[in-house]
Amino acid sequence: WDFAAIRTCSPRDTERARGVGAGLRGWNRTVQWWLVRYVHARARGFSPALRNAWTMLFSAFWHGLHPGIYLSFLSVPLWLAAEGALGRLLGGVPKIRGALSRVPPGIYTMRVFEYLSVGFILQDLGATLNYWGSIYFCLHLLPL
Repeated sequence: WDFAAIRTCSPRDTERARGVGAGLRGWNRTVQWWLVRYVHARARGFSPALRNAWTMLFSAFWHGLHPGIYLSFLSVPLWLAAEGALGRLLGGVPKIRGALSRVPPGIYTMRVFEYLSVGFILQDLGATLNYWGSIYFCLHLLPL
């Protein structure tokens, strides 16, 4: 351990991230490190989507037994899969040209985090689904 252990959140890496995966890596970095090393890495025989789902399930359990938290955390693998597919389709995110390259870093990433944070904040299954339903589950349908 050294002094860097207390630097758990990198606001720059979180708020300027180009993608949900990059934003997650900047947020709560010490827990992210632990989850990658002890949960994600132990699911080597599975597909990336299942490894991500397993890691997010474990992270949700880490945060508590509230259904809204599980809804939020288990929605993250959907976004990670969509970002991976888009990156493969376009030949990698840094090579994106045109209008997408002019979008300031973090704009869509922060909207996804705001949307998914509803379950984390409300924690209740009904309240979370009611809110997401009121905006037509837009950020669940978009990655599909």
